[in-house]
Amino acid sequence: MNYRLMFTLNAIVAAVTGVLFVAAPSFFLTMFGFFDASVATQVVTRFYGGALAVTAVFIWLLSNIPATQKNTAITLMVASAGGFILTLLGMFMYKVIRTNGWILVLAFLLFTVGYAYLVFRVSVKVKGVKK
Repeated sequence: MNYRLMFTLNAIVAAVTGVLFVAAPSFFLTMFGFFDASVATQVVTRFYGGALAVTAVFIWLLSNIPATQKNTAITLMVASAGGFILTLLGMFMYKVIRTNGWILVLAFLLFTVGYAYLVFRVSVKVKGVKK
């Protein structure tokens, strides 16, 4: 796996989720257990969807700049770890995310692990072998 592939996957997931949050907020709110979502909650969900879509564009554009890839990966790793923790808090402590929260937990966990792999991987150099 390389930075560009990971950024592309993250950009696609963020873009699709963002566009769907903007287009159908009430559907996704009920999918995660918000059965009594008010209009204000739907508006905030649309703003979040718009922010996700813009984030997807930034990730996509940064994937083509090798000089920024490691720093971007560190930032996205920390953001994914934060999303993982906040989703767990929302599920277990605050009980706000009731249904299908494991989808979010799994997505944040996979992105955290993927970025951690890219950031902390150790390249082994063998004497006498050229790449």
